[in-house]
Amino acid sequence: MNDPTCNGFRIRGLNADCDRLAVQSSEQTTWVLGRKSSWLGFGRGWEEVAIQKNELIVLRPYGGSPEFEIEALGDKAGVLVIQQARGATRSLRVGSKRVVCLDRDESCVVRSAWIEYPTHPGVAPGAYGPGLRV
Repeated sequence: MNDPTCNGFRIRGLNADCDRLAVQSSEQTTWVLGRKSSWLGFGRGWEEVAIQKNELIVLRPYGGSPEFEIEALGDKAGVLVIQQARGATRSLRVGSKRVVCLDRDESCVVRSAWIEYPTHPGVAPGAYGPGLRV
């Protein structure tokens, strides 16, 4: 099955509060976005983040009100969903950009539109064979 998916995004910090914006993932290591400048200090640098089909990425500030720009990457029919804790949920088509302004201590969840949420809290009994458990 070849679903049109969004398999990542580009993100760049636009203000000084992005120095305290953590990028947390259900599958990857947590890191801080920061404001990076590109070659010779001209413009702002982009960071590319890959996202798996069933992965959640949380953008969480540790103080301040960060403002960042995000661009969806992937197949041309893919969609990236951006859910702000106290704001609107927005869908971002691949190739388009959006500036997101978070309020103080507000987080933002980024996910693919094709995510499949777990239907149970853990491994089902018998999943590893008869009589085996985790």
